[in-house]
Amino acid sequence: MSQVVSIADKRREKKWDFERKMLRKIDIRKMEKNIQEWIKPIMPFHLQAYPFLIDQCMDVVIDAFLLGTEYGKYGFKGEPLHQSKGRCFDVLAHLSHDLAATLSGWGNKGIEESTVIATDMLIGSWWEKGFNESYKAHKMRLV
Repeated sequence: MSQVVSIADKRREKKWDFERKMLRKIDIRKMEKNIQEWIKPIMPFHLQAYPFLIDQCMDVVIDAFLLGTEYGKYGFKGEPLHQSKGRCFDVLAHLSHDLAATLSGWGNKGIEESTVIATDMLIGSWWEKGFNESYKAHKMRLV
């Protein structure tokens, strides 16, 4: 007898497999260096005093990367990058502002505009890397 499997379970399993494949493309050292390049000019001493802030940044950056990989299929179908990015603008803004609030919480000041801009740029660059990796995978039919 065959077993009954729901479509939702199959979709979830397929999504997890895809995410695992895409996560293999991330270089952790490169990500950490990129985070330091964007955040260290704004908070020069906080990353040394509170090294766990880098881990929190990495979590958010990985989420942005995976979000970009989800939208890479639209790029393969011919949609421009900026239009695909517009589809998930709210989610990217939410990730960026949450990270800015977290980083500002460890400083003695409120949320500054420079922190928001830096986190926007960091999240946006990793979203684009995820988008491009997914686009390549779809183009080479690895997915």
